[in-house]
Amino acid sequence: MESKWDSFVSHLITTYKLQKCLPGKFCSELDLINRLSAQSKLCESLRLWLLALPDVRPEGEQKSNQYRERGNEIFKSKQNLHLAFEVYSKAIFEAPAGTEALALAHANRAVLLIRFGRYREAFHDCQLALASGYPEQNRGKVLLRQAECAQYLQDALTIQQTVAGFVALSSARPLSRLEQEKVQLLQMMLEKHNDDASYDDNATSAEEDALRPRLKEIIGAKVGRYMITEDDIQEDGLITREKAVSFVPVYGVQHRTTIPSFDCQQCARVNVIPFPCSTCGRACYCSPICREKHEPVHRYECFGYRKHLWYFIGIAHLGIRSFLDGTVTIACAINGKAKDAASLFQELLDGTQNEDNRFCEYGRVFRLVTNFDRMEPDDLLQYALTGLMLAIYLETCTDFLTTSALNSILPKEQIFLLTGALIIRHIGQLICNGHAISELQATLPSVTSCLEEDGFRLKPGLLHRYYSSERVFTAIFPRISMFNHSCDPNIRNCFEGSTLTVYATRPIRAGREIFNCYGPNYKLMPASERAMCLRRQYCFDCSCDRCAVGNDTPSAECYLVRCPASSCSAHFSMEMDDKRCTDGGLKCPACERSIDCSWFQTIMDITETYSDYTSDLFRTCAKAYEKGEKLLVGNNQNKSFLLRLIVDRFLPDAGMDAHCLVRLKTMARELVSIQGHLFGRMSPEYIVAWFYLADLLALEHCIAGGPVSTDGGIREMLADFRKALEIIGAENRTMITHYLESYVKLA
Repeated sequence: MESKWDSFVSHLITTYKLQKCLPGKFCSELDLINRLSAQSKLCESLRLWLLALPDVRPEGEQKSNQYRERGNEIFKSKQNLHLAFEVYSKAIFEAPAGTEALALAHANRAVLLIRFGRYREAFHDCQLALASGYPEQNRGKVLLRQAECAQYLQDALTIQQTVAGFVALSSARPLSRLEQEKVQLLQMMLEKHNDDASYDDNATSAEEDALRPRLKEIIGAKVGRYMITEDDIQEDGLITREKAVSFVPVYGVQHRTTIPSFDCQQCARVNVIPFPCSTCGRACYCSPICREKHEPVHRYECFGYRKHLWYFIGIAHLGIRSFLDGTVTIACAINGKAKDAASLFQELLDGTQNEDNRFCEYGRVFRLVTNFDRMEPDDLLQYALTGLMLAIYLETCTDFLTTSALNSILPKEQIFLLTGALIIRHIGQLICNGHAISELQATLPSVTSCLEEDGFRLKPGLLHRYYSSERVFTAIFPRISMFNHSCDPNIRNCFEGSTLTVYATRPIRAGREIFNCYGPNYKLMPASERAMCLRRQYCFDCSCDRCAVGNDTPSAECYLVRCPASSCSAHFSMEMDDKRCTDGGLKCPACERSIDCSWFQTIMDITETYSDYTSDLFRTCAKAYEKGEKLLVGNNQNKSFLLRLIVDRFLPDAGMDAHCLVRLKTMARELVSIQGHLFGRMSPEYIVAWFYLADLLALEHCIAGGPVSTDGGIREMLADFRKALEIIGAENRTMITHYLESYVKLA
């Protein structure tokens, strides 16, 4: 769907005949920004467009107060404490900075977080409530909550901050006996407290570093830069680990006007207790600490969040983020001779020829390819206009030109040109080098109630409803971006926050190249489609071994259908959908006989209609699948599509019907097997398929009241599933592991 920005770009190109601004041959990003910024009417149109964007958050405290009052109603009625938590969080997102509405929302949410055992976040909520002007007459109540958190956390800083809060309160009124007792208890704890040595969760052990193979960058005549290993790497062996230089959230359709996902923009933790920027109410963090750390960059993006600009421009947001993250490095690393944008840009070009350069991580980003010289003119023009618009945004909507680290080096008009050129360059680089960070995203309580009332623990049978695999961030990993594409890669990726760890999927001999997959995979897509996708986005023709052979058998087998006619029994590839199966059914290309697909429509009708469960309804659906199963060959995507529909539709009722439970377990096992074959066992697709089987085993455990008898095959599959959980973040992994230990117990 075309965004508001895309539509405006099309209008600008037509109105100002901007194709004429492009050179016959791409020269440099600085050349593009010079050409476009010379069009004064164009720049004014962009400036007016930015200023006309409406705020996505309503003014005043009314919306926040409405959410908080709704949260109070839910809390008092004891309907769903997690829903009350969600509503209080929305009240925080909608509350303007420094208002009583913000203070009250934080204070109310703290009560729930204490009940959930989330004392660290509850402490932060209390601290923010007090800092935002919580009503004076009730501040003691919030301090007592904060003291409860400090007692549990037992670290010096939280104790000191709580005691300081009571001391400040004592200057306004005498402390009650309970308050005095709390202060004395905290002071005793502080006297006995010995700070533990700090621990960095992201620290890498020396032993692990020693296990990493040596990688070497090579420059090829045809393929440009690529990476080889100088050491033998075993299957599942560690190849490398890299922290994202920059990353931004992925904005889905659901985020057009609503509150964003609860994922931290500083550390990339997902499914967090959200602490948003109180100015824009849209940038989300896992704590006030992360929010403060991100402030030097967010201060220049805050206005854009208020206008929903980053949603409109998509991956170009990572272009401006990469630039903002790099400005201090640029200012510190230049040699001081640059007097204008052209000379500084040239110094960047000269200084980043090698992977290790004085511009450090930013220098590794700067040297990535853009493919501007191979792009279609219309695409190049759109990216250039986006870069110009973002330079105008920083000039008009922020104080960047006068407060950034570049201000002491170049005059403002030269900073503007350099800014536009670098953002254009980063947009081009990210189109062909950006990585999607995928994680398991939790479903909000307003959609489905999946958690136990007293904490963040899953109810049995609801794992598949709680988690979905989503692209949560787009990031740039400049070293790993040097891995060339293959439709049959020899690596797999694991994300932990903003850190990407790469492992080998098969042995790689010393001197051999490391290959990533940029999307098109030989098992899922024929060579012609893979070539089209790669040419369109990455501007190259793939010459990997799979494309060179030209064998489309693996992708054809994904949708293989068997003709039921005894005189034919031909096999052909066909992706089944409503249209194909209702417009006269399928026809065998060999014998041209029509193939009855009424079974397919039966499954679709039943799974799309959420009527009350009956055993006859399930049996009808199961029999329809049995008919289709005779036509669908092997590890078939058509099968996995139908199995997912059936299991998802009837799993909530499986606990009431033993026959349904047993049959669904068989279907879920088949779904897991198919996804493992198509995507590999170390994949999000495999994990999500396993959620259905885990839930059915959990229901069986609850019915039996103990461990479930099963065959050795399930044990092996469960071991594979536990291994696959290594590819997801630690917090999600811990939650799923606890679920397995609680409910998936095999005799």
